[in-house]
Amino acid sequence: MTNRIDICIARAQEEGRLAFLGLVPIDPTSFDRAREIARTMVASGVDVLMPHIPNWMPWMEGGVLQLAAQAPRRAGITRDQIFDFIKSLREEFPEVPLITMSLYDTVMTMGQEHFIELCEEADVDGFDLPNYPLASTDDQFGFYRYCLESNRHLILAVSYELATAKEGTPEFELLERMCREARGFAFVMNAPGGQSGSAVKLSQEELNATVARVKEIMARVGNDQCTISIVCGISSAEDVAKVRASGAESFMIGSAYVKALQDGQPLDQVSEYLKGVRAMCDLSLEG
Repeated sequence: MTNRIDICIARAQEEGRLAFLGLVPIDPTSFDRAREIARTMVASGVDVLMPHIPNWMPWMEGGVLQLAAQAPRRAGITRDQIFDFIKSLREEFPEVPLITMSLYDTVMTMGQEHFIELCEEADVDGFDLPNYPLASTDDQFGFYRYCLESNRHLILAVSYELATAKEGTPEFELLERMCREARGFAFVMNAPGGQSGSAVKLSQEELNATVARVKEIMARVGNDQCTISIVCGISSAEDVAKVRASGAESFMIGSAYVKALQDGQPLDQVSEYLKGVRAMCDLSLEG
């Protein structure tokens, strides 16, 4: 069975556009409000929903997403409740890819078996767990193996520093392994250090070279069916144009509109922003 992520990205390519991935924040006041946000995202053209599961070690996230994680925790919202919410998204949007976004610390503290059970109940399509120690432990915990066996994608993230590693170094060996084992798509970071919402971004030349190198290595190791998604610091027309010019197939936005929601911007204004982003996905537009 083909994963919904693969179907979605292939369909976007057939339509001559980038696929648009969006973070779904957990509103601390109401899951009804969170569902309303998700509905607005889908209606505004977001292709892939990435529900945010707050973690207890958020240093890999920027300030906006740290606040987005802290608010539901302080409100007493549990992770099991968040999975009930994700399950409701699957019921409402049976064809929309769902990727849970958290850290592997979340999986460990919940218990991997329990986490997997909840993911299967919600029929999620993939996992964004950037600190899962796949290479350093050789998948000791079996999570990557589970993903392969269940046709769910563990999304691997390639930093600029790793993508530019010199051949013959341990870093390059890690890059080759990640390019071989990536499924669905691999995140390529648009910011040195890879922090969400970053104001420091790669230049067009740097991003082009990074995407080209990752694609070249994927092809070399026989994984050229895997695509590239750009993440970190994507928010403006200029950023989307840069993604189009890079040769990537998709991109992810979170902090830009989550900050607007945190500041009390009404959903209709957030919708107009998302619709504007979707309109910029057309690959025929000049970058």
